[in-house]
Amino acid sequence: MIASLLCSWGNFRDNLGNACLTSFFVTGAWDQDKLVQSLKAYQNAEKDERMESNPDLYFNCATVNKYLENYERALSGFEAAALKDPCLNATEEVQMIVNLLDKLELSLKGQARVKRHRTLASSFSAVNINSSRKKATIGVLMEGLNKETAVVAHVLLLIKHDNVAPLYYIACDSEKTFFILSVYGLRGDAIKEGDQLTLVEPNYRYISFSWKCKKYEFKSIRVDFLEQILINGKAPTPNQAVSTAFQAQHKP
Repeated sequence: MIASLLCSWGNFRDNLGNACLTSFFVTGAWDQDKLVQSLKAYQNAEKDERMESNPDLYFNCATVNKYLENYERALSGFEAAALKDPCLNATEEVQMIVNLLDKLELSLKGQARVKRHRTLASSFSAVNINSSRKKATIGVLMEGLNKETAVVAHVLLLIKHDNVAPLYYIACDSEKTFFILSVYGLRGDAIKEGDQLTLVEPNYRYISFSWKCKKYEFKSIRVDFLEQILINGKAPTPNQAVSTAFQAQHKP
């Protein structure tokens, strides 16, 4: 009876994680809190020893980490899932993340060498920021959500990749600091190269880790909600928003 309850508890947490993960996509809300809730549920499910043989749990937990942009944890999770069930497409997920990271790294290095970006700094001075927010640059941001702050940036390049979301861009601020911008919930044509963005309450990360003897290191800002971004001084329209259908992995 006790063993049955433990098994049910693990499955319940697993299903809760699946529900939160699916909700993140299908509602179109793109609420990062749903990912955090999903990850917590999966981690609780892992405490049930009977769930250790469930490759889908590892796969789904890795998926959450991928969209939380915890790239190292995602890679480790997909690799573990592939070992437990080679029939899952976990190996392909690992390769897609590595390909993405390589693209981001190469694109950042390439843009930093382009001389034309030196003329961008003068165009930042004309941007008006809401008086309740402080204009900031990448160099002064704290890790995580920076409330009452806004960063003005220029879009330099769209990074094409194999996943539906997020959209990835190379951008730079007024100090010519280059960074990765990841945007959720917007159509691919909403932001164009050359656009000027105001990033409200930017969610900043400094990514630094090694995978298979290769070092990845870059600055990143994540945009989850339409309210967090202005495109050429204007808020995105409802027509520019998008939701994506998704189902978590599950085997009965």
